Amino acid sequence: MPEEVEIRESSVGRLRVRRCGSIEEAQHAAGEQAQAMEGAAVVPVVIFEQGRRTFLTSVMSMNWVANHAESRPAPKGAQTDAALAALNRPLVPAHSRAIGRYLREHYSENYIIPPLTLNLDQPATVYTLEFRDAPSLMGYLVLPPNAHMTITDGQHRQHGIAEFLNELRQERPNDYAQAARNGVPVMIVPESNIVQAHQDFADCSKVKALPPSLLTVYDARNPGNRLVIDLEKTCALFKGRIDSTSKVLSRNSTLLFLTNQVRQLVKELLCGSYALPEREFARRAQEQLAKKYQYEDALKKFSAYVNHVTKALAVWSRISRLPDTVEAGTIPALRAEGWLCLTATGLNLIGRVGHLLFRNGTREWRAYAERLGEIDWKRSADFWSGNVVQNNRILTQQGPLRLAVEKVCDAIGLTQELAAPSTANESVVEQVATTSG
Repeated sequence: MPEEVEIRESSVGRLRVRRCGSIEEAQHAAGEQAQAMEGAAVVPVVIFEQGRRTFLTSVMSMNWVANHAESRPAPKGAQTDAALAALNRPLVPAHSRAIGRYLREHYSENYIIPPLTLNLDQPATVYTLEFRDAPSLMGYLVLPPNAHMTITDGQHRQHGIAEFLNELRQERPNDYAQAARNGVPVMIVPESNIVQAHQDFADCSKVKALPPSLLTVYDARNPGNRLVIDLEKTCALFKGRIDSTSKVLSRNSTLLFLTNQVRQLVKELLCGSYALPEREFARRAQEQLAKKYQYEDALKKFSAYVNHVTKALAVWSRISRLPDTVEAGTIPALRAEGWLCLTATGLNLIGRVGHLLFRNGTREWRAYAERLGEIDWKRSADFWSGNVVQNNRILTQQGPLRLAVEKVCDAIGLTQELAAPSTANESVVEQVATTSG
């Protein structure tokens, strides 16, 4: 057996490191120890250091993650002592169910599960080489029989995987074996100090979620998102004037809208509500845009509508004709003039009118779109008082928006019969707590 070298207990916990002359010797020694322990597992790992500690990375099967990675969530509403005794935040079942649902929908195609961070707080041995001037070393970790690791980061992924495999085993046993063998990347932290384990969890949580606009750009599974990107390319108002990386749009921004705000416009045009729940929006987008001809028809129709309204609204028309090298202050100056149609609320309102026109197959939709230019779109206009503007503040809730839509429809001559929302759409939207635009 190779010479055993103990790593500092304070920084590596109970992990023992045994150094060998070659990687073949390390593999052979690890296999001998596992065989002697009966039921132990040999896991290929990469060994590296961060700060004063040694870490391991590897890939575990979904089945292993589901059955051997343990979470210790704090009870909801736990007091300080209970929270300190736990290793994870309170479990949010809806979050883990969403992950399980994502896996069920995509396991036979393409999907991705980010790495879990696991804590090895029980004795284990890793066989490796002598340390050299390299950022990492190959090695073999020997896990004792029935070894478990606690989850530092990723408990909702683990629960989602477990729920997914359990349902798949019952509903589609022929698919279960293959899915259970799929790999999940893990980073293993040999840490026996629970205080440091808590700190590791806090450090892992210090990540910035993708802003909704960037998520729209990157997530192409929903054809509604692709429609957003293509509208940006085909609409003169939007082209080169949409911010795809920010969460909010500054008053001084030289860009006009966020990608997420254009996405709300698409939700209005396609479904009749910017506040539609994401799952419902994805379902409807799949129903209405899944086939190539459906998608192309929707893109052509919505692009034509936005471009027609752009010509009708004086401020939109002016912005659409601005050169690429426009002076930095031009759009902020127009925004400061108080145009409702330069806000997310105005964009949603125009989208809702478009939805009503196309849903009912109104052949004269261009004429109605042109009449939108006859409305005073200044937020200070009496037209908006009592619906989407109160005390010079723009409201974003569904109720005020609905009142404004009714008033706009009346102003452009769109009859109540054509403008009436569908009952099915209303029942879904009324269940949603609206968000600001």
